[in-house]
Amino acid sequence: MGTERVDALSDGVFAVALTLLVFDVVAAAKNLDPGERLSSHLLHEWPTLVAFFVGFATILVCWINHHCVFGYITHSDSGLLWVNGLQLALVSAVPFPTAVLAQHITGSAEDRRTALLLYGILFWLIATSFWWLWRYIDRHRLTDRSVDPVEYRGMGRNYGLSSLWTIACLIIAVISVYPALLMWAVMFLVFAFPARFAQVTGRRIEHHPDDIEGATRP
Repeated sequence: MGTERVDALSDGVFAVALTLLVFDVVAAAKNLDPGERLSSHLLHEWPTLVAFFVGFATILVCWINHHCVFGYITHSDSGLLWVNGLQLALVSAVPFPTAVLAQHITGSAEDRRTALLLYGILFWLIATSFWWLWRYIDRHRLTDRSVDPVEYRGMGRNYGLSSLWTIACLIIAVISVYPALLMWAVMFLVFAFPARFAQVTGRRIEHHPDDIEGATRP
């Protein structure tokens, strides 16, 4: 089977998930108390705006990586439809922890940690879904490795490490929130430019041939 319909469905889900994030921003702009100045109200609603941009960036980075992965897929099978569908379900859930984060980021330390952990757990599930997706298409030979062998090996390794990295972030978040945020930011930066960092990782693997199999099959 081809991948055209899978691509179309995926892009549609990403678009809907991005659109859902706007609803909280629109609602925040309307909830103006009688006698309250608009400028004061908007300043008070800054967590909603920050959460919107964080959620938007998260979904956008997921779409960029999804686009890169499907650039290697030459055909699909029934299993790919389910693996991809699970990933889309996780992406479509991003607006929920985003709303929770906006509501409780200025609350108590415990509520703030809980909101961040909820977001982090979904982050881990999404990272694991990319690892699983890459592992599936590689094992079932649904890809064309000749497109860019160096980048291909690097992407396989990076997706394998991303799941472990997010687990470490969650463990550290239980102890202290801010170091975990820094670790999430590093991971976010890496996967905002997946092809570029995959090239770096792929070239490093070329100098360590024993790691090639692990890189292509995380």
